[in-house]
Amino acid sequence: VSVAVLVLVGEPNCEMRQTVYQVLLKCLEDYTTDSRGDIGSFVREAAMSALKRISKHIVELGHPLINLTLTSDMKLALVRGFLQQSVEKIDRTRAVAVAALYHFIMADGLNLPEQDLLRKCLPTPNQTAYSTQIDANCEIIDGALAPQSEDEIMFDYQYCSPAALFPSLIQLLASPTYRHSLMRGLIVSVGGLTESLVKASSTALIDYLTDHEEQVEPVCECLLDILEGDHKNDRVTVPLFNTMELVLTNVILDEKYGNKFAARFTALTKKEVMGSGNIKKLLASLTPLASCIQFEENKCVLSQIMLMLCHRYPRVRKGIADSFYTALITFDDAIDACDEVVEVLESTIWDDPQDIEALRAKRNEICNLVGVPVPKRTAIKKAAVQATPSEQFDSYSDLVGRAGY
Repeated sequence: VSVAVLVLVGEPNCEMRQTVYQVLLKCLEDYTTDSRGDIGSFVREAAMSALKRISKHIVELGHPLINLTLTSDMKLALVRGFLQQSVEKIDRTRAVAVAALYHFIMADGLNLPEQDLLRKCLPTPNQTAYSTQIDANCEIIDGALAPQSEDEIMFDYQYCSPAALFPSLIQLLASPTYRHSLMRGLIVSVGGLTESLVKASSTALIDYLTDHEEQVEPVCECLLDILEGDHKNDRVTVPLFNTMELVLTNVILDEKYGNKFAARFTALTKKEVMGSGNIKKLLASLTPLASCIQFEENKCVLSQIMLMLCHRYPRVRKGIADSFYTALITFDDAIDACDEVVEVLESTIWDDPQDIEALRAKRNEICNLVGVPVPKRTAIKKAAVQATPSEQFDSYSDLVGRAGY
């Protein structure tokens, strides 16, 4: 905020202004959480308010300064950042983001990429007087950068509600320029916990994909790109798995693309959950993984399911067994020995913590039925584990000896 004040009241050079923009854009990535929740949202909101005010100041100074300060990459990063925040889960943050986005795309002289599409997809709001309620978390901004005219406005919560906003902004999924940023924010809402938020975001996404079948493949590829790019970022990947489940349940993928999707999704999921102790993420990955058996080339999917059936966590074993069972009932032509596999799944207590060897025998039986290789336990890892206590003892004895005891 202090930097924003410097830009507004002082006369820094263009290099300084660009540095300010880069710092504030970096603040949009602050998702720090503690016992109070997403405290990083206060940083993001303050940064967006500051970016809005600085951009307005630069536009008022004239076109030459716009071109020198706001490069094409900078303008694109600003719009993408505002878009992502505009469809995330916190109402207060979404209101600040929509206000910043609206002022930015409506400004003349910026020449934003696909600016006409942006203006079309962001509906005209019912504007109210400047709302101190919405900016209550930005007291410093209100004091240092308080609006001086009546045209400085914020948007009310009704306009920024998911049910009112998401169906409009979801149309930007048609734009390759903004699809990734919009989707990265939307999946957090789709995989959220608030019922009204999940319902509004899920309905908007499924309705859009149903009405625009040509966008199904690009959106699915975008989801896979996010899963790959946000590797081990649980804030994104957990709701992303929930979004994948929603899409695979409600949208029909072309068979040719479905095979490609299943192979890539399985590989990325295996990489994401490998060694993870996050039970929420592990459980979220199971249903979309099992749903991929609907595609003809599903051997890679079945192999991963076989691995999960003997996972070290009983809840994961039971979860994948239940998801696999449901998928087989839904897609009964996915494998030849469907009835036999269903019978084995039904008759086995997969969350039994005692007899893991018996579970492996049942899992191996299913492997033979579906025609995939039986997973093998790596002997090298076992030998390494057995050698570890001796190595630790030798290391400790060496330490004691060198210490002179």
